[in-house]
Amino acid sequence: MARVVTLGEVLLRLSPPGQTRLLGARQFEIHYGGSELNVAAALSGFGIHCTAVTKVPEHELGYSAIKELASFGIDTSFIAKGGDRIGIYYLENGYSVRPAKVVYDRKDSAFSRVSPDEFNIEQILAGADLFHVSGITLGVSENAFQLAKAFMQKARKSGVKVSFDFNYRSKLWSIGEAMEKFREVLPWVDILFGSHFDFCHVLGKKPVNSLDETDILQYYRSLYEAMFEQYHPKYMISSIREVESANRNRYQGLLYHNHRIERSRKYTLDIVDRVGTGDAFAAGFLYACLMNREPSYAIDFAAASTAFKHTVPGDVMIARACEIEQLIATGSCTVQR
Repeated sequence: MARVVTLGEVLLRLSPPGQTRLLGARQFEIHYGGSELNVAAALSGFGIHCTAVTKVPEHELGYSAIKELASFGIDTSFIAKGGDRIGIYYLENGYSVRPAKVVYDRKDSAFSRVSPDEFNIEQILAGADLFHVSGITLGVSENAFQLAKAFMQKARKSGVKVSFDFNYRSKLWSIGEAMEKFREVLPWVDILFGSHFDFCHVLGKKPVNSLDETDILQYYRSLYEAMFEQYHPKYMISSIREVESANRNRYQGLLYHNHRIERSRKYTLDIVDRVGTGDAFAAGFLYACLMNREPSYAIDFAAASTAFKHTVPGDVMIARACEIEQLIATGSCTVQR
């Protein structure tokens, strides 16, 4: 069985029920999430052995987070414990013309104060096929950035593939700060997930916001080729989302590999929960790669995973690989009898 190691903060998500606004909310639904946790949980559901590296406080909320990770089949044996706080975010679900809103409360969390000295990186990566981390982790704190950097360097030296998702968050840091750190780690990346926004800023270009379908492909090709010339990732993967309303989108995946672009099927989606859909996209692609599937199938599996996650409440996609395969084959999830 393939083995994946992820590094990232576990967050406690608090959401008012349904489409209730944060203003005036009287109760909250609880979910645990975090970009890398979401990827690990989805991959675990697909049958991949996943190890989560993180740090949580040594109290009830920290142990509850560990219990949640273990419930997805994730290996929690390398989780550090200490500090006082678990990172929290509040999510107000969007609807129709009203967008979703996120409020973070993660300053001085246990993970933000993590240190490379708390982990035996070589031991954790031993026997791993792939290491995955996102730009969110790099932006949590300087400590978290140094830990991610240490893992990426050691993985590259050990022959472990490195997967990186830009996942830029403006509420964590400025675009200038983020790009400085991203450029530092990109030479170690084999599999790169990002949008045209990410690629443009890394390359020092101005993003273009309005293009037709033909121009989009040409635009992405120029960005992919420039990124490849500078950083040489084996795969670059992007998604194109067309927003009709907060609860209805169209979605398609793009893959650049060996100077070719592959496109997935385009899905029209009625949204139950959009949080974690990008992580499901990454997990779908990584799963197909770990299973040695063709690149064209890998991007189809990634997009289908994303489409499926839009129907699942919470941060984490709960699905088996056979359900995603059925969606690819039929374009819908028919009743199974």
